[in-house]
Parts: sequence; C-alpha cells; structure tokens
Amino acid sequence: MRRKEREILELDKIKEIVENCHVVRLAMFDEPYPYVVPVNFGYHWQEENLTLYIHGARQGKKIQLLKNKSKVAVEMDCNHELIEAGTVAEKYSFAYQSLIGFGDAFIIQELEEKKQALQLLMDHEVKHKNYHFPPDKMIAATGIIKVVLASYSCKEHIHPNKM
Repeated sequence: MRRKEREILELDKIKEIVENCHVVRLAMFDEPYPYVVPVNFGYHWQEENLTLYIHGARQGKKIQLLKNKSKVAVEMDCNHELIEAGTVAEKYSFAYQSLIGFGDAFIIQELEEKKQALQLLMDHEVKHKNYHFPPDKMIAATGIIKVVLASYSCKEHIHPNKM
C-alpha cells in the first residue's frame, strides 16, 4: 500500500467498514478484459477471516466465469464526502473508507448453506425488520456465491472536518 498513513489495521474498524458498505464489486477473469459486477452481499467473520455471500441467478455470465476460474477480487467503499478547497482544483480530494480483497468463489449447492447465506444477506441489508423467506423450492433455485477472502486490506481518507 503506497499511502501507509491511510492503512487500517484494527479489526474492529475493518468490521465497521464492511458493515457500512452495501455494495461489493466482484471482479472475475474474462477475455479479453476482466469482468466486474456490483452486487449486494452478506458476510460472516470467523476471527479475522472474512467470507462474503452474494445471491442471484443460477446461470449467467458470473456463474460461467466462476466455473472457469474461481479466483476473484473484491472492492467495497463507503463514507464518501467531497473535501472542498475553494478555487484551487488540485487541493480538492475525497474522503472514503475502502476494502480490497482477493480470494476464491464457490457456488453453493446445499440448501441449508443457501439459507444461512440468505439470512446473512438479509441481516446485513434489512437490519432488524421482520421478513420471511420463500419456500425451500425457490431457495434451491437461487444462485448463491460464497467468496472466501485469502487476503484483504483497508484504508481510509478522513475528511479534515471529522478529525
């Protein structure tokens, strides 16, 4: 990481950033260019290990690319705010927090694991609202991608007014 002063190493702060982000960009191998898709997600921490869960169709470009090569990259960011500097363009900047990670993606087939993944996604996005899941037959027909991150890094650029 080039800007070491922006690196975040505290696990509690990293967890807070993941909680505050609601879109993860999933990057996969494709030809002739990488393929990136923004998606909502659920997540699970096991100590410092982060696993993401993404739902969607059981077929399509994402699924085909992941069947060909499971290696992926992810990016999420949040807490954006313009840092204004009057009329001096090069002094403008942008506050943010972000996570970039690398890992492997797996297509979940087992019904109970799909249910757990959907529960994590709903818990992240909906918070403590009441919701009901569809019948098992519909869950079985839903595509769920599990992304196990092998590594990740976080950084932030804090707005001067919030220091």
